[in-house]
Amino acid sequence: MSPRSTWAGLWLAIGLLLPGSASALTFQVDFAASTYQVQAGDTWALLLAQHQSETPLSQNSLDLLDGVAAPIYAGVTTDYSVLMTTVIDVEVGGTWSFQVGTDWGRGGAAVVIDNGSGTVIDEFVTTDDIWWANDWNNPDVFTTTAALAAGSSYTIGWVGFEGCCGGPATIRFSVDGSPFQPIGNTSLDPFISNPEPGSGVLAAVGVALLGYCRGRRRRAGRGARHRSG
Repeated sequence: MSPRSTWAGLWLAIGLLLPGSASALTFQVDFAASTYQVQAGDTWALLLAQHQSETPLSQNSLDLLDGVAAPIYAGVTTDYSVLMTTVIDVEVGGTWSFQVGTDWGRGGAAVVIDNGSGTVIDEFVTTDDIWWANDWNNPDVFTTTAALAAGSSYTIGWVGFEGCCGGPATIRFSVDGSPFQPIGNTSLDPFISNPEPGSGVLAAVGVALLGYCRGRRRRAGRGARHRSG
């Protein structure tokens, strides 16, 4: 791939991560064709780069992550990856929990990034075959937790890889032990302030650049091992 096409792909990825507007929270949900299996040692950044390197299937801007299914939003049931991201400006600080029910047959990852420092403050990666069967008591449901500070901006993301058969995904959240509810524009409203213009752009640039640089580093390492063999 030429540097020109690589950077074109990078800026496309940045565009995919942007919230739909500066005044209303949205979730970017993008699907790509993929047969990748998450491996031990993979990170959020590497999996983000993997997703961004694949052939895009669809780009969607949603206001709720409830019943997000590839057959509906991408027209496929097999061999795909999905990236879900948003940026929140926290108004109610505390312990935030994110509960994920999904169908990631080839594994996936979740992340929370502090946009002020660019630091990954929580990261979860799994190589497992996950299928929650639409049951919140299913052991394949997983929960991640992060301490979020009032007045700070965060990027929240999930990336997953699926072989078959395109089951729906729902993500719920809780703040300081409040009842879990599907994460969306309306449900988040009491806990966040409206995104500031530019905050989503900066977060998206940082996440996309991180994925791009880590992806190049991994590909370079693999090339070196191949040449030495």
